[in-house]
Amino acid sequence: MTFKQYLSDQKWLLLTYHFNLLFISIVISVDPKLQVSLGSLLYIVIISLIIFQVYVIASYFYKKHQLEKWQQLTLDGLSAYPDAKTCEQRIYLQSLHNVSDHYLTQIQNRNESAKEQLEFMTQWFHEIKTPIAVSRLLLETDVESPSLQEEMGRIEGYVEQALYFSRLHDFNKDYLIQEIEMENLIKEIVIAESKTFIAKRIKVNMPKKNVTVLSDKKALTYIIRQLLLNSLKYTNEQGEISFSIHPETKQLILRDNGIGIPAEDLPRVFEKGFTGKNGRSHKRSTGMGLYLAKKTAEKLGHDLFLTSLAGSYTEAILTFQEQEHSFYQM
Repeated sequence: MTFKQYLSDQKWLLLTYHFNLLFISIVISVDPKLQVSLGSLLYIVIISLIIFQVYVIASYFYKKHQLEKWQQLTLDGLSAYPDAKTCEQRIYLQSLHNVSDHYLTQIQNRNESAKEQLEFMTQWFHEIKTPIAVSRLLLETDVESPSLQEEMGRIEGYVEQALYFSRLHDFNKDYLIQEIEMENLIKEIVIAESKTFIAKRIKVNMPKKNVTVLSDKKALTYIIRQLLLNSLKYTNEQGEISFSIHPETKQLILRDNGIGIPAEDLPRVFEKGFTGKNGRSHKRSTGMGLYLAKKTAEKLGHDLFLTSLAGSYTEAILTFQEQEHSFYQM
């Protein structure tokens, strides 16, 4: 900051001071009761101007020194800045601290998001190599095999998982809330997985009530399909999977009589990458399905949680938001 720039910033102070000095001089010179000679009046005015000029120059160098510190200041170095000596400086420093905290939080969130993305993609590349290798081997045999279809289904599942993970942070930009008939949606999902039902001879009980909910169809399909895939994976042959809908509690419940979830693992089933005891015994578990289902449900305003008893059953309960006409019986 140059001295000329400083004077320009202080123009109103300079004008006010000189106006007051002129006003006082006029009053003293015209008032007959104040017997002050012209020489004395000029002496007072000159000394006042000199004192004011000294103040202006000293103030300029002080503020220039402060501004030089501000120019060297970085968001990471706020703690090293000298303590504020005026109310104005305290306000500036507090504003800087607020801005610093805001941007550091944003940077931290972005770094965590980037780290999460890298970890997922690294795991994803590792997991998808196996079905690709198996599919290539089956193609080389030139024999139609149900195993090939199974491996292709796994690849599609991994691709869908990666797609939803990539959309997770920008989910609000790509969803459409509409009325969805749950009975038809569940039928579509069950039919898509019918080969697994038939192969493992698992009985499926469809909901006895048809209700309509407000949600995004693609996202809701993904959530229910992930829950169903988990049930199919951990339900033994000739097991049973049931869908039920409860309009009074606004809940969709998917229950299986599979191997259940150990009590110590249950609180962590929605953590990213957590596979637990069951997942470690099933090599095809990535620990991402339930994590993405939970996150997608939260984005939609739905609540998802599990209850289970090891060796007996697992229940996935999807609760729809409290909203007028968001869940009603047909």
